[in-house]
Amino acid sequence: MAAGGIATKRTPRAAEAAKSKSKPKPVARAAADEESDIDMASDSDDNSQHSEGSDDDNDEEMAEPMLAGENASSEGATNAPEHKKGHPGGKPTNAEIMALNETSLLFKSNLFKLQVDELLSETSVAANTKPTRGLDAALKQIRDVLTSLDDVKEMSTDSASNYVRKQSKASGKLAMIPFPDPSPAVGMPISFGFKAPKVVNIVGSYPLGMGVQRHGGFNVDVVVQMPAELFQERDYLNYRYFYKRAFYVAVLLIGLQQHSAISELFDVEFGSLRSDTRLPIVVLRPKSGVKHLGKLGCTVRILPSIAHDTLPLKRLSPERNYVRPSYISNAKEGSAEGDEANLPATPQYSAAILSDALLLTHMKYLFETTEMCPEFPRAASLLRIWIGQRAAAGRQLGGHRLAGSQRLNGFVLTMVLAWLLRCAHSGVSSGPKLSGTMSAYQLFKGAVEFLAVHDFEETPIQFGTVANLEAFGDNFGAVFVDPTDSLNLLSGVQEWELAELRMEARLTALDINHHVEDRFARVFLSAALTDISAKYDHVFRLEVDLSKFLSAKHGAELKPARRLAELEFGHPVAAVQNRIASFLSSALEKHTRLIAVHPCADARFEDGVKAMRRHVFFIGVVADAKEAHRLVDLGPNPDLQPEEASRFRAYWGERAELRRFRDGAIRLATVWGAGEVSMEKRASILPRMVAYLLRRHFSIRTVPEVMQADDLFVVDNARPNNAKAFGLVTDPLAGSLFCLSTRIAAFAQTIDIDADRAEQISFEAAVNAFDEFQREIKQLEAQMPLRVLSLHAVAPGLRYASLVPPKPLSMEQGGDDSFIEPLHVIVEFMTSNKWPDDITALHKIKTAFLLRLGEAYTALHPDSRVELVNRFHGRGAADGLLTGASSLTLGAHENMDYESDNCIDIRHVASGLTFRLSVLCDREGELLAKKAGDMRLAGLVAHAEAIEIAHRRWTRNHIWRPKHHRQILDLCQRHHPAASLTIRLLKRWLSRHMLLGQAVGVPEELAELVALHVFTDVSGGLSEPATGYAGFVRCLGLLAEWRWGEDLFAVDFSADTREVSDEDGGAVAKTLAQGVWASSGMSAEAFEALQKAFAEAKEHGKLKGGLRVATEDDPEAAWWGAVAPVLTRRLRTLAKASLECVVSCLDAGSDAQLPQVFTTPLDDYDFIIRLRRDVVCRKYEQLPRSAVLPECGEAEVADEDVLDEPEIFKNLLPTMQQSQQRVLGKLPASRRHANPFQRPGMVGFDPVALYVRDLANVYRDSMLLFNDVYGGHIIAGLWNPTVVGKPVAFAANLLANVQVASEVKASSSRPMVSYNVEAVLEEMARLGEGIVESISAKRD
Repeated sequence: MAAGGIATKRTPRAAEAAKSKSKPKPVARAAADEESDIDMASDSDDNSQHSEGSDDDNDEEMAEPMLAGENASSEGATNAPEHKKGHPGGKPTNAEIMALNETSLLFKSNLFKLQVDELLSETSVAANTKPTRGLDAALKQIRDVLTSLDDVKEMSTDSASNYVRKQSKASGKLAMIPFPDPSPAVGMPISFGFKAPKVVNIVGSYPLGMGVQRHGGFNVDVVVQMPAELFQERDYLNYRYFYKRAFYVAVLLIGLQQHSAISELFDVEFGSLRSDTRLPIVVLRPKSGVKHLGKLGCTVRILPSIAHDTLPLKRLSPERNYVRPSYISNAKEGSAEGDEANLPATPQYSAAILSDALLLTHMKYLFETTEMCPEFPRAASLLRIWIGQRAAAGRQLGGHRLAGSQRLNGFVLTMVLAWLLRCAHSGVSSGPKLSGTMSAYQLFKGAVEFLAVHDFEETPIQFGTVANLEAFGDNFGAVFVDPTDSLNLLSGVQEWELAELRMEARLTALDINHHVEDRFARVFLSAALTDISAKYDHVFRLEVDLSKFLSAKHGAELKPARRLAELEFGHPVAAVQNRIASFLSSALEKHTRLIAVHPCADARFEDGVKAMRRHVFFIGVVADAKEAHRLVDLGPNPDLQPEEASRFRAYWGERAELRRFRDGAIRLATVWGAGEVSMEKRASILPRMVAYLLRRHFSIRTVPEVMQADDLFVVDNARPNNAKAFGLVTDPLAGSLFCLSTRIAAFAQTIDIDADRAEQISFEAAVNAFDEFQREIKQLEAQMPLRVLSLHAVAPGLRYASLVPPKPLSMEQGGDDSFIEPLHVIVEFMTSNKWPDDITALHKIKTAFLLRLGEAYTALHPDSRVELVNRFHGRGAADGLLTGASSLTLGAHENMDYESDNCIDIRHVASGLTFRLSVLCDREGELLAKKAGDMRLAGLVAHAEAIEIAHRRWTRNHIWRPKHHRQILDLCQRHHPAASLTIRLLKRWLSRHMLLGQAVGVPEELAELVALHVFTDVSGGLSEPATGYAGFVRCLGLLAEWRWGEDLFAVDFSADTREVSDEDGGAVAKTLAQGVWASSGMSAEAFEALQKAFAEAKEHGKLKGGLRVATEDDPEAAWWGAVAPVLTRRLRTLAKASLECVVSCLDAGSDAQLPQVFTTPLDDYDFIIRLRRDVVCRKYEQLPRSAVLPECGEAEVADEDVLDEPEIFKNLLPTMQQSQQRVLGKLPASRRHANPFQRPGMVGFDPVALYVRDLANVYRDSMLLFNDVYGGHIIAGLWNPTVVGKPVAFAANLLANVQVASEVKASSSRPMVSYNVEAVLEEMARLGEGIVESISAKRD
């Protein structure tokens, strides 16, 4: 429960009792009566004013437009059954029965209901309550000020401007009339006047009890009805209404600013309704420190409106023109226009006027719906919370504040919910309906499921039956006609906004219908949905110069029809936003599922156009994973589809080529690569397309450039004549585009001397080589004692999960053999009962099998090379054996007979890859388990524990790893190439921060599970990522925010997270009609087992806040262990800092800070061991300099150039100088990737990994070691403070290098000793003689 109070359970009886105590007046009366619930004038002193206002409003009420479904809804409200109060001993009433079954029938669970109730109690804001007492008093004060303003006689345009300037200057804040663009023409016959409003009402969610507190507070809308005598009948033409409205708003602003009581409470300024400059409003923001107002975070908005009979609203149809082109071209108003039917329609213009006139009408309709359904306000509040968590409005991205969607808001969703309810009563339309007896959660669920499948463009909806849907559909994209059949409630809503809403509603529908768990947090509380840096697959920062759109010269240059189309959006930023979004969505329709264009709202309304000249847009792209990475984009056939072909050529210009394909088809196509193309380059195809289109049609250049040389040549060669450019490409101020996803993908690359050969190295080639190798092995069955059943690959390179694709061994002169990565494969033979019962004998038989297999293979393939090696030979971080911090670490029992297992390395001639084969024998696992049990029965605990470790290691290598490999391979192929790039980027990030593999880091398998979590269980309701960038950033979000000690972290390999596409809309609609949204994934029993194991581990104190990952096959997370809590905390800190760098790069439009994401600070370590670069075999896996500095060539990153050198111990200098004089000199440039020990063909030999392993085995109790396993030349260490920091009494079993602590007085006969740090460092230098360059440590 929240600290503010106890949430009470709202039952139907309680709702009925509250309703009977304060029964509202008739709804038709409430909208016009100044004493109603929506009116601020509720004091008894205003009776005379109330009577006078009632008479006037009664006359207006008689002529008010009839609402669709009004009669039916009224009857429904009148005939609704009254719940009688029960009595002791009597039968339970319907309300009591409903209350008893409320939880089981209306909610998913008790917990979910309590969460919903608590959420609403904490966020709901309603009028006439204790928290809003001060706000209600302030609203009455505002009403009094507005109704007492002095009248202003009618005057001309110039006089009106001078009046406003003079009056505002007197109040101390200079203001101008907020005229829309275009401003009134010179000599325009129009007069401006002002009369105090007689009708001042509160509308919106606040009086309806639907208001919710969000991150930006909440709004209270006050409607001020402008007197009808200020307007003329034809003021709906040529912006005359908006000019008079702007003057009225200016006078309201001045009147509020000049009132001392209001100015003490609020900051009064101009604003705009729905970001439409035609609809200026007055915004009152409470000043900080104001009692009862500052803490609420409310914003009062004064909305001018007109009565429904002020202007002839029936004439405002969407297919007619109300802004004459002659007026737009600054001609004299009233000049000849020709046939009005041929003029372009102005639907947005007429909708803006209608929205002013129908504010109170819509309010009345919502009040009627509230009477019909008591849970309607709570359901509407849930919808507002839901859309608020997904809206970008007001969110900060670095230093920019996003504007978000101002038109697709909570009011529209509330009207959708009302439509679903009222249609059920009136029977107006067919489709899914809701009932007034449903709970708030059921209403919310029904509305979300409807939004998930309904396309307002293909299937328009209306409250009534008389609206001309054909006319609305021809002039609007999406259509939702209001109850008066005259206004499209989706006017101004762009197509991508509805597509994004539909996508998010689909994901929410799957969440709320999940068959296993209640996903309350991700539906209502997830903050990831508004973080555009992780929400989209590609994020572009577009900065453009809007001066051409904001200048008068621009309007004169354009044709009136085109200029009128821009003005229709009500704001130049909205016009540019719609232009870019619609253009990119049309050109990239096959490659994307969504293109969202988010403008920034950094400038205030008073700043005018000057602050908007340089404007920033953030473009978010949700890619189609199947199409976005294709090298050839197929277009239409010019002969069969001439119109489509013409558009295709207009988009791509000379990029569009006519080609004949293998199937005989002749089609236009764009080609973005040839041959084998790496994943990183495939991931950049879609950004290249976006950059090409924006450069060709808008003269926007990309910084840094993502296009290739041929792209630039083609795009700059010829541009279309109708291109709507922001300027010249050579003009640095014209416009710039920044793409972060391509820059981050570059960090998965490595150093390579031959770029052409690097293109031929791919995971697909390695997988195909393994398949061919498997067929070759199975051909040897006749020569083997037992038939080969299967080959189980366990190498990360064979499941798309290694940092680099497996590199073939080149035995040519100067070839690359610096480090030959063996691809581990487990050979499974047919079962037999003839395997020996002795472990040593069994291992010898396994070795004999491998030798026989190698002989048979070399006989069939003479050019191949086979070598028998020990299973521990050449082991590095890549095999994962040295991962974890527990019993899996190699220990003192390494040389015991049950550990000595052999394997063979076979060099595959066709591919050049080396496969390392070992034998799987189930009998071995049984013998180890039996021997461990016998040892324990005999009391040999130490030996039993050693054998148990061996059995666990055997199970891990032969059972767990093959299964893990199959699961990862399946997901990587299903989500190719995004999943592979995500894994590789995460491993690169972990290794660069020296937290991957080795003795104390994150095991490779655990890193792969964390990376794939964002694909199997999408975080926060987001769709699965289609790029490595999105997957990597979301992984950082998991590491930064996940509560490892409190929440279960599980990967569901059986989940199918692919979102339902629009092509499957029919099946989804059928599913919705049946009321079922099935979600795939693990069964309820399996999930309960995971929860039970997590709860038991938490209860027994095994969690301790460390990173652990559970799966359906591993509910106890025992396969790969858990990361130590101290390392988990460091992961969280580094992930948060990395996310801040990502946001900073997007904010600034520069990648200057991006290398910091992959650079770890060394200040926190106690000592640093620097290795000689020329003996680091895996240095080719380091970052190329081009990833850090794109303008640089392919050179290795010099980390030591940017790191501070700690103090070097002087007694270590002789050892360092001797090591530098060894024969391991610097190799020539032609052999910089050659084996540094002049021993070509050494498989899996990594001296750095072996050195780290030796240090970990010797000093495991006194230090922790960290290093970059991918070619890093730095080893960082931390002392164990319990061993190093505190002197202890001398003992023979200390097992450490100690020295007498002379400064500490002995407490007994034994002397006190302390850890000899300098001696240990010298020992480490001696162990690393030949590869250690220097050791530096911190001084206390």
